[in-house]
Amino acid sequence: MYSLVYSIYFSVCRYAKKHGTSRMVQRIMGYCESYFNLLLPRKYQKQNCSESGVTKTKREQKVIISLTSFPKRIDTVWLTIETLLRQSVKPDKVILWLAASQFDGLESLPESLLRLQKRGLTIRFCDDLRSHKKYYYALQEYSEDLVILADDDLFYPRDTVKRLLKMHQQWPEDICCISAQVISPDFTSMPSQWRNPKPEEHNWQHSNQLQVFTGGGTLIPPHTLDSNVFDQTAIKELCPYADDLWISFMAHRHRTRITTLKNWRAFPVTIYGTAEGSLYYINGEGKQNDVQWQNLLDHYGVKSC
Repeated sequence: MYSLVYSIYFSVCRYAKKHGTSRMVQRIMGYCESYFNLLLPRKYQKQNCSESGVTKTKREQKVIISLTSFPKRIDTVWLTIETLLRQSVKPDKVILWLAASQFDGLESLPESLLRLQKRGLTIRFCDDLRSHKKYYYALQEYSEDLVILADDDLFYPRDTVKRLLKMHQQWPEDICCISAQVISPDFTSMPSQWRNPKPEEHNWQHSNQLQVFTGGGTLIPPHTLDSNVFDQTAIKELCPYADDLWISFMAHRHRTRITTLKNWRAFPVTIYGTAEGSLYYINGEGKQNDVQWQNLLDHYGVKSC
């Protein structure tokens, strides 16, 4: 049922992208979103699933899913993690990074989250780097493995890991992502000018014109980012709120290409009530993406990319 509803949702979103949104289209999208937000949580709570969400098969190169969260979403992030533990291709680890300054240890976390440790969730406490916690520690600790980045406010399709690994097999030296944005008209233009890929376009593989949306699901292979990626001072001063821009800039600076799905796919369904405090409003609506991108261009220079 889960995958069927997502299939319907993505098909309707694709139709809306090409032909516009009608009242019927909005209604179908609303029904799909209600299924994930109203029916699915009850199902998860009743099931009390005990199946492991991580693989028991040893891989030579591990697959690590890494995400972060903060107090306003700590009561709902378990829903996102459930969908990551129920992937058709299971990862080796799912790690949730939390700022030690925002929580009083494991005992301060909700039971809905703690119980997922039995199925493979690892909870780690670290310094507060806002959304950059998503990648900062995992990429250093698992420097020779495949790190998949995720957000804390989405219901992930069950084929997310499968699709990322399939892209990686075809383009092993690329950063692979489910969702991306086209850097247009050129690298010096501001994010507010960039655009989403069009449904009819199929040429966004091995590209030097893409910005990754890390939250849609992004696979980062070893040695694909510039060494400055871990410069905390630069992160905090130049790009404190936009891990997407930082990762993309450091990829282009390293001459790494980016690959996204051939067939455009809408962003996953958002968990109700998680919009408050979202970086979308700071970066997109508040135009902070433009400010941060200009900071990166001014500091590092466009020729370095």
